[in-house]
Amino acid sequence: MGEVVSRGVSTLGRLLLLVLITFSLAGNVVAQEGGPEGSVTAGPEPPRLLKREAPQREPQTLERTVIPQGLVNSVIELPAEADAYIASEWPNQNFGLGALYLGYHLRGEDNFGAERVLLRFDVMGHIPPGAVINDARLRLHLSFSSPDDDVSMGTLLRRLGSPWNEKGTAGVTWASEPAWKEIWAEAEVGSAITWYEWDVTDLVEDWIAGTHPNHGMEIIGDERVQQRERAFYSRETTEQFYPRLVVDYTDYNDIEAPVVTVDPLPAFSGRNFAVSWSGTDPGGSGIASYDVQYRVDGGDWANWIVDATFNSAVFAAGQDGKFYEFRARGEDRAGNVETFGAPEASTTVDAEPPTTFVDPLPAITNSTSFPVSWTGRDDGSGVRYYDVQYRFNKGSWILWQNQTLAVINMFTAMNDGFYEFEARAVDEFGLQEDFRNEPEASIIVDAEPPFVVPRVWVPLVVCGY
Repeated sequence: MGEVVSRGVSTLGRLLLLVLITFSLAGNVVAQEGGPEGSVTAGPEPPRLLKREAPQREPQTLERTVIPQGLVNSVIELPAEADAYIASEWPNQNFGLGALYLGYHLRGEDNFGAERVLLRFDVMGHIPPGAVINDARLRLHLSFSSPDDDVSMGTLLRRLGSPWNEKGTAGVTWASEPAWKEIWAEAEVGSAITWYEWDVTDLVEDWIAGTHPNHGMEIIGDERVQQRERAFYSRETTEQFYPRLVVDYTDYNDIEAPVVTVDPLPAFSGRNFAVSWSGTDPGGSGIASYDVQYRVDGGDWANWIVDATFNSAVFAAGQDGKFYEFRARGEDRAGNVETFGAPEASTTVDAEPPTTFVDPLPAITNSTSFPVSWTGRDDGSGVRYYDVQYRFNKGSWILWQNQTLAVINMFTAMNDGFYEFEARAVDEFGLQEDFRNEPEASIIVDAEPPFVVPRVWVPLVVCGY
């Protein structure tokens, strides 16, 4: 008779457990194989503390096909190498050798509380390096439901982040539950006694690529305080309903990393500009994701795009006059990662128009012709041309120099009076400085005698022109 581990339960509880164990060992089959869908007829609640050894099982190749280019596509079935469940109300008890319970047990004196399922499969030992995972499904067969006609129970499957043992003195318990990480799959588990599955394609890809170590997975169900649970066959069953991982993969024998580059950028860009990248994968498995880095004015590289499946993005909030460089790398579906190299594209941000002003003029001149000069600055693409306007005796502004490359010219006055000047520029990127209609330099033309003698008060007097 199998060994029973007790937590100090009541005499009635022990008797019930012994009856259940004896009934099971006497040949009771919890479920029998049924119709074409693998449906079964439910039996009683499986024993919780029965200890059994798992039969020896080997991975099975379900399908093997040679596809174009001589590549091989395989579908394999991996049996669990370890499984267990843990119970919150029995925090120090290991349940690694019986059925797999999920949900919440609240019935009788021996309340087990919240229950979670842990499983681990030897993925790396049976899928070749460089293989691409097309599909991966965890499959568990239900053996018991409470209530027996319950509605579907939602479940979450998480990656486990630390090691654990199925059994023994160091066997996993609620108190020693391994760290659980991201949610990788969700599934509904009904009360029909049949197979249920979780899509774990991305998780198996993660393990094959070596992104995270394979410590297995944990399934969490409805843990509200109530009597609502499910039991699945464990790997210790002698039936054909043991837990399995079915993986469809293509062996590309891909050991070469992708080759990815950032597409050329214009010499100058605005504050927000598009960056794109592209590449090929010599190994043939195909590019799975991209990483893109940038640096400013030759400084340190910083991550910009990480683990992206798209090929372009807008780089936002560039700073005027700064020089930006970009480089990219790729990771293929077989897990090969390209090494970052030298800068592959660059651009200078030109986000501000030029700044221009007319150089100071003498307060007064007795000549009708005099030089007017201006100065412009652009920290980005540089000045393309200048416009200069003037006005006479506070009248309307008149465009004098139109799209000129010169920075000085002779101005000829038609009459004596007060002349004011303003300049603007357009840069090579097309950014145009606005005329503000505010004078930047002024001069009095007094070419007809009698001549005004310049004094400190002259500008105030001539304002009457």
